[in-house]
Amino acid sequence: MSLTRMMLSFHLACLVSAGVQQHVAFDEAHASSTHSVGSLAGSPTFGAEHALSSGSGYWCSSGTHAAGQSVLWTGVLNSRRVATGVKVDWAYSPGEVKVLISSDGANFEEAKCWQASTRPEVAFEETFMFSAPTNVKAVTIAMRRPQSWGYFGINSVALIGEPGPLMLVSGITSSFGELCLTTSSSPGANLESCLEAIAAGDGREVVEFDQDGQIVSMADGSCLTLVDGDTTGGGTFAMDVCSASPSSGDGRSVFAIAPSGQLKMPRIGNYCVTLRGASASEVDVAKQADIEATSSDAEHDVSKIVDGDSQSFWSSAVNPSSPVDLQLHFSAPMKIRYVEIDWEHPAQAFELQVPSKTGWTTFFKSSGNNAPTTKYLGLAASASALRLRMTKPHPTLGNSGGHAVYGIRSIRVLGSSSELVVQDCLEAEDNTDARDKFFMVAVQEFDPRLAFTARQSAALLGAAQEHLGILLADLYVAMPTLESCGFKASFAKHVATRNTAATSLGEFVHDQDASSVAVAAIAPSIGYDLSSTAALISNAREALAQIPR
Repeated sequence: MSLTRMMLSFHLACLVSAGVQQHVAFDEAHASSTHSVGSLAGSPTFGAEHALSSGSGYWCSSGTHAAGQSVLWTGVLNSRRVATGVKVDWAYSPGEVKVLISSDGANFEEAKCWQASTRPEVAFEETFMFSAPTNVKAVTIAMRRPQSWGYFGINSVALIGEPGPLMLVSGITSSFGELCLTTSSSPGANLESCLEAIAAGDGREVVEFDQDGQIVSMADGSCLTLVDGDTTGGGTFAMDVCSASPSSGDGRSVFAIAPSGQLKMPRIGNYCVTLRGASASEVDVAKQADIEATSSDAEHDVSKIVDGDSQSFWSSAVNPSSPVDLQLHFSAPMKIRYVEIDWEHPAQAFELQVPSKTGWTTFFKSSGNNAPTTKYLGLAASASALRLRMTKPHPTLGNSGGHAVYGIRSIRVLGSSSELVVQDCLEAEDNTDARDKFFMVAVQEFDPRLAFTARQSAALLGAAQEHLGILLADLYVAMPTLESCGFKASFAKHVATRNTAATSLGEFVHDQDASSVAVAAIAPSIGYDLSSTAALISNAREALAQIPR
């Protein structure tokens, strides 16, 4: 969570009430008095930070306070929020309390004057509403006149924020870090790496609860919906037109975050959103896939692609006159997010496709490939198969014994079979990885124009890479003295060390300005690989250096 908040200046919101209010947790806290344990003054056991969230202990004052002595607990946000009040869960309630608020974290004004405790109990929850919505950076709870228990104590303090853009972060994590609920036309709702979803720049990870409890996508204004309100088999989620009167329907688009962190659907029964599947982590699903090719050489069949031997490879028949298809069939639909092809004889032009109702749909293509390794990282596509359609052999790199040919050493396909479903809330919480929990991370600002600009720049770089690749292929063909100039030997050496460009990519990006870093972050989501560009430029320079002058 810290990396996400550090990058985007977000802060954790831990509770939403009926979809109308966000109870926002403070990011840090301090107090003017803390209870001591033994000889340790101000023991961390009862430090102010324990009141930042429930279930983490509580803050307790030192005790033995004079009747007129004020003790202060202050919570601070990383960024300002518009708020309408503050909720306090007392561990040891005071005789009198006052609330101060600050819009800058330094200058405070009175939001609630001194008032006597409203209840006689030691511990209870109390809400203090402001006179009007106010920009808040910090809140101070002032306490005086201790009661018979002698201490002041707070279990938790939460700011009551007005609704606004947020991310729903899953309690489960994967090898790619924190996962966010994302919205798209298919499969409707998904869990993706938060940082990679943010980098995509299309707002898929940003939602908002409207006043009726509907989860509205900030990308296109549609609402998350349980299709037909049917919970059978876990149901199916889709993005649909937001209901004008959700309270009059079957509740298929109404959600609420419970105090436990579960995302409930209160109008269709005791059902909560959870993850179904062994794990949210992605694995190489190509290893278990059934592979077939429309063309193969007898000595280099498709089994060589997944045999784990870096020296073996699949090869098509020589001089293919039509497209050659390589298909991977999975045992169940997979959310495919990453494809890596290690070529032996690269295709200059190829497409990556998944099945659709009308045949095959292309989600990535290249017409100027010169890279020994192709990497695709983008929007997860849910599919039961993957097809690599090769339409043009490379004029020189796709050459074996003077014949055009396609060849592949290995293919990696990272995917996951997990999916979001609904389940009885009591059954859903019977897990060990918090897959039924969601935490709201407030988005202080959401401006899709900034990400769109970076995406345009990344797309322009991708187009330039394609054009350079085509020109380089033409250059290979047009160099009659290629072999005598020693370029083939030089390129063979480059292939042997083809990972050097990828290894140096981090250093390459580190030296760029902020715009270049943004492009580097977004580029993978559209299938653009910076390491391939670096290798391509190196190849072009090398080829040009071999031309006789």
